[in-house]
Amino acid sequence: MKRKIFVALTVISIIFSVFAGIAPVSAEDMESLKARQQQLQNDIAANENKLNELGDSTRQTEEYLALYDEKMKNQEALVESLNEQAVILSGQNDELLKEIADTEVLVEKGIADFRKRLRAMYMSRSNSLASVLTGSTSFYDILVSMEFIERVAERDDALITGLNEQIDDLNTKKTELTEVRTELDNTIALANLEKQRLSSIYNEHSEALAREQALIDDYTARASELEAQSKQVEADIEAFIIAEQKRLEAERLAREAEEERRRQEALAAGNKYTEDNTGKYTSYSATGFIWPVPTVHNTSDGYGNRWIIEEQQSDFHKGLDITKPGCKGAEIVASAGGTVIQAGDNHNGYGRCVIIDHGNNISTLYAHMSETAVAIGEVVDQGETIGYIGNTGNSYGYHLHFEVRISGKHTDPKQYVSY
Repeated sequence: MKRKIFVALTVISIIFSVFAGIAPVSAEDMESLKARQQQLQNDIAANENKLNELGDSTRQTEEYLALYDEKMKNQEALVESLNEQAVILSGQNDELLKEIADTEVLVEKGIADFRKRLRAMYMSRSNSLASVLTGSTSFYDILVSMEFIERVAERDDALITGLNEQIDDLNTKKTELTEVRTELDNTIALANLEKQRLSSIYNEHSEALAREQALIDDYTARASELEAQSKQVEADIEAFIIAEQKRLEAERLAREAEEERRRQEALAAGNKYTEDNTGKYTSYSATGFIWPVPTVHNTSDGYGNRWIIEEQQSDFHKGLDITKPGCKGAEIVASAGGTVIQAGDNHNGYGRCVIIDHGNNISTLYAHMSETAVAIGEVVDQGETIGYIGNTGNSYGYHLHFEVRISGKHTDPKQYVSY
């Protein structure tokens, strides 16, 4: 009987330790996130009211665009807040599932132990009234034995009942959490759709639209001249990149030959040779290419044919235009490690531009920067800052024009980068 009491107490102790060890998941964080979410929603609504007050007649003004910038930033912050809430709720969901599973195991064990005890009592007839009467030496012994059996039975029954109640409670919590998570997923989806809508509207109302008609007239009058210039720029870019790649490859081979000579000399002299890593970087083939603007993921123009409203003509776009409201000055990073072969404005329409050679005849081009952060000949690592988003050269608003070139020729960047 003492052994049965010990088992029951052990089960109860395990249950207590399981539930005592589980604290509420980031309750304060969730509350602050919800408060932040509400504030952002209020700010977005306030901006929307101001935008409506401005009216259609001022859709090209800086004030209107500034309000859209602020609304987009708030919208992105709202989406981030909702995503953080989703992470917390997911953690709570996982913990509840574990609690349910652990409790079900305890219930099954409690029931199994109780059945074993009843079977043992039945086989030994220790639970019969006759056994209690004949095994007692006094009426007091009978009362004590009867009370003890009743208490043990009540304890087992309470244990099983309590465990089942806990399972019911946990299942209720799981159902409630599923409902909250579903609602939150819907909110996130709606917030992302709103973010996409704002990006689309922004692209329709870029900073350059105020001078649209003047540009159209100018480009129409100079269409043939500009087309010839564009072809010449492309030919010059290709020739420049190919020449630089040949030069860098020749330098690489010369360095490797010199390094091998020094290594052989060191070995012959019995000295330890230390490899010279000057001018070396981790190859893109080992790291892949990364998105060149960590904080801006929206694109307005992709690779291929497009219609340029300012020029009123079709044009083949050689890269990706990466932009969003408020992106002016956003950090641009090297998509892969390599050697800078151009940094600055060559007055060819690209504005302030950086070109990086990555070896194996692959290069990337970053155009229309407000300023560059690297110099020609500098070796950069993947993810290193090389400049900032601007509106220089033949540009119609703040954005990064990003190209990937193979042997000097442009190709679709989305074969190499994505977000």
